[in-house]
Amino acid sequence: MAKNKKSGVPTTRAKKNGGTPPPTAKSRGGGASTTAKRRSAATATATATPSSLSSSPLERLLSHALNVYTLGFAFFRVGELIPLLLGRNDGAECQLAFLGSFAVRRHLDRRGKKLLRFVTMLASIYLMDYKIPEPLPESDGRHRGRTVVVTGANSGVGYETSRQLAVDYEMEVVMGCRSAARCRNAAGRINAEIAASKSRGSVEPMPVDLSDFRSVESFASRLDGRSVDVLFNNAGYAPSANVPVNEYGLDPSFASMHLAHFLLAERLIRSNPQLRVVATSSGTHHLCAMPFTYTPRSVYEMMPSGVRKWLMPQNPGCLDEDYLKMGIRSATDGGAYIQAKIANVMHVMEIPKHHPEATAIAIDLGWVGTSIQPFMSRKLSPTSLGWMRNAAVGVSPMIHAILDGEEELHAQLGGERRRRKDSGFIVNTFGRAEEAFSYSWWRRGANADLSGERMRGLAEKLWEESARVLTTNGFTVEK
Repeated sequence: MAKNKKSGVPTTRAKKNGGTPPPTAKSRGGGASTTAKRRSAATATATATPSSLSSSPLERLLSHALNVYTLGFAFFRVGELIPLLLGRNDGAECQLAFLGSFAVRRHLDRRGKKLLRFVTMLASIYLMDYKIPEPLPESDGRHRGRTVVVTGANSGVGYETSRQLAVDYEMEVVMGCRSAARCRNAAGRINAEIAASKSRGSVEPMPVDLSDFRSVESFASRLDGRSVDVLFNNAGYAPSANVPVNEYGLDPSFASMHLAHFLLAERLIRSNPQLRVVATSSGTHHLCAMPFTYTPRSVYEMMPSGVRKWLMPQNPGCLDEDYLKMGIRSATDGGAYIQAKIANVMHVMEIPKHHPEATAIAIDLGWVGTSIQPFMSRKLSPTSLGWMRNAAVGVSPMIHAILDGEEELHAQLGGERRRRKDSGFIVNTFGRAEEAFSYSWWRRGANADLSGERMRGLAEKLWEESARVLTTNGFTVEK
């Protein structure tokens, strides 16, 4: 080995000759290791999945849009999802779709999982709208000539129900509406369709203002002498808070959506004791129990009264003794719609007890695209996005409640599920009969007793108070 003349440091022969020094054992190993790392990195880059790379702005935007769509789907489709997931309907197709998506998603990357979620929601919407609901009754002439009275008939589910009953089932429909002009226009459109289809059904517009008990009495008087087979108490609206009491000293929303329909049913049952009374309720009536059942006692007591009232403006059970004494005689509050809807359920429960020959059914409607809220009527609406059923599909529970035979509906309840023979019941969003207050949240909880027994007791008190209020104002009803 030669030495550097200046430094005396040994140099290799290769360096002296200007060549590359021969690799040592260490450098050979290091070189191989570096090469392997480079090849590994190149392979990883070439095979990297989209989920391992940073998302583009467009991808992030689509991801946020999918999250919003998922929330909208869960919120607006809750009326169908609850009975489906709790086994109240034969929704095996939809349940398999959910289970299949969970089984497949574990093998997909991030983008694949998102696409699968979107496809699963679309498939579920199709199944929940067109496959899982009970098939509609046949249009075979069995119902031809029967008379049904529909309130709130000039728009929304009232209009669509009137149209299908008259055109498809050839029934005689009395369309009760607050506005005479809108009622005539709606009836004209249906009559034109009746003529075009050569149906034997008919519609007749007849004004009624449910905010005025005198108008309800007059409406019922005009129906005297006619054989009314079905009363469809459908009219309703989303009330604003703090609307003052009406001329009767009552919450105007409670008076219109419950007491007016109560009075109308009593007047028509006088003429036909076998009347079928159908009422449009809402899945929101479950909010009279769910927040109180599932909120821990410690959290419930810790909440300031103002916060609790803002989150839960309704009382436990909604129509408790305090509300029946003071609430119905106060301005509307934040729970007005929920209170009116559970009143519809309670009214239906009590009718067979007071009128044993009558049949009474409440409809758990779910979200349906109507004009009840302004946002439902826009071009880009929950209905156009598939979050809500359109009116033509959404009225199927009404058609079942109005047309299905009583024995057929009772058979759907089954042996043990039909616990009370002297009570009305509910038809759910899929057109299947259910016992009222039968879900798990209707029970005695830490915050309140919301059991079925307790709610039936409140239903009796609601009937007594409704009859008392109407009688006090000069309108005689069954007590």
